[in-house]
Amino acid sequence: MPALSGTVIANYEQLSTVNGLGPRTRIVSVNKGTGNATEAELVAVIKALTVGTDVGSTNDAFTVAGIAGTIGTDPVYLAVQGTGTIGTSSGDYGTDITLAVVADFDQNPV
Repeated sequence: MPALSGTVIANYEQLSTVNGLGPRTRIVSVNKGTGNATEAELVAVIKALTVGTDVGSTNDAFTVAGIAGTIGTDPVYLAVQGTGTIGTSSGDYGTDITLAVVADFDQNPV
């Protein structure tokens, strides 16, 4: 590979910090306290995430970019994009449902 110099290196260093997943993408697990989450409960969680819900003093909405797992088998994983606060207390997005952030891809960590 040819040596990089000058403007090429400066541009490479700027672009190499981008993760390709948007400004912030988090993977969250969806768990039901008793039993496993049903399809209707997962739909309700996704609606609450995409519309925004009161979580503490926030009303943050997210884009759901992906879903992994099997309905009726906890946990189900969601890839959510957005920079707001994700509620991680039981009941933030549905009765007896708890979300946990298991991965955080932040291209602008502070």
